[in-house]
Amino acid sequence: MKTVHTITTALLCLACLSIWAICRSNILTSIQSQAKLQHVTQDSPKYMTYLPHSGLHNQRISLINAMIIAHALNRTLLMPELNIGSATFWADSNELAKQLELCPTYIKQNKKEASRRLRCHVYRKYKPLPVDSIFDLSSAHALDIHTEQRSDMSRDYIHRHASAHQLNETVYSVQDPFRYSYQIHDHDPDLYEFDHQDMNDKYLEHITLNELRARPETYLEFGSLFGTSRLQLYEPEMIWLREYLHRTTGLNHPEIKHSSQKIIQALGSRYTSVHLRQGDGIFQKMATETIAQVESALSSNLTMGHNNSNYINEQVMRRLKSTKSVQERLKQCQSAQHLQDPQVEMIYLATDASNPQQEFPQMFNRYPCLFTLSDFYNAKVLLQRKRHDKMDSLLPPMIDAEIASHANLFIGTPKSTYSAYVRYRNQHYRVLDFFSQ
Repeated sequence: MKTVHTITTALLCLACLSIWAICRSNILTSIQSQAKLQHVTQDSPKYMTYLPHSGLHNQRISLINAMIIAHALNRTLLMPELNIGSATFWADSNELAKQLELCPTYIKQNKKEASRRLRCHVYRKYKPLPVDSIFDLSSAHALDIHTEQRSDMSRDYIHRHASAHQLNETVYSVQDPFRYSYQIHDHDPDLYEFDHQDMNDKYLEHITLNELRARPETYLEFGSLFGTSRLQLYEPEMIWLREYLHRTTGLNHPEIKHSSQKIIQALGSRYTSVHLRQGDGIFQKMATETIAQVESALSSNLTMGHNNSNYINEQVMRRLKSTKSVQERLKQCQSAQHLQDPQVEMIYLATDASNPQQEFPQMFNRYPCLFTLSDFYNAKVLLQRKRHDKMDSLLPPMIDAEIASHANLFIGTPKSTYSAYVRYRNQHYRVLDFFSQ
């Protein structure tokens, strides 16, 4: 009996030791797994991306916002391709992700039915290109802002990217169900006295960069990042970064640079540029008011910048207005610049108007030295020469912007992101001119 008791006790002890060993093994495995996950979280590269929409210059604003966030979070930005075709619309993040993935392919495969599919209608002229084929990112890269070009907008892109780079596929999505779902700000309560009234009321949620920094996931996925007020910045370094990127992230296509440079040389070393937009949306409704605002600004700026006592005589004005040849009028206008009279100011008009002289007769009558892109550059020539290049029909507005950016004085259309782009670039070129003298 004693022997049986001893054997039973031994078996129980052995069982307890086995259970303890198993538990210890599980605990160690759990600790090792947590340590491994923590190692992946802390030391592995992290990424962020977003969903693009709208026209080219609105996409540029989204791109700059994204680069600022990526820099602040020490993440690599997976850049969506730029759509240089017709503008697309914002949609909630789930719907927009589906459209970006499915619509371009559907349009290619079902061209005849495309117009009947309302969800994909705006993607009929969707033309995606790599970001660095359109914009110069060298200034961003010089500041150690890391970017990587996305090859497509498929919803499984992150899965494929993680597999290709052997990364932990964890994703944190910032949902975007409404037009102004969230605003991101760099506010630190320990550094600033913060008044919540300062925050833009149109945004439903306010997210801090510190909250986003704390996210351990490998991938951070936003909906829309468009909006000049999307980032609420207080720290001087962040404000400087935004201004710097807006000024230096310029158009970088070789055809744009080549064509615009020839026209800039033809206009001479000193000219004023104007942007008048009226082709769509709210700008079309406010066209008359916008034209009046721009004309008023142009008149007052030119009057302030010239010698008012030296008004040109009527004979010279009649000769300029009667000259039919663009080249001859250009030559006469260049010769008249020494008079420093606002009536003969060399002016370049960037516009989406199909026939500027008919749509802005008052401006052309008042300023005979006003020129447009069509005076120098026939877009049809480029189309005939490069019919198979999808950039063909999209170059003129970009060339317009580059020429307008180099002017000594720029006057833009209120609330236009195109004008905002030109204004930033104009400031950049003025600074370069100042320090190169």
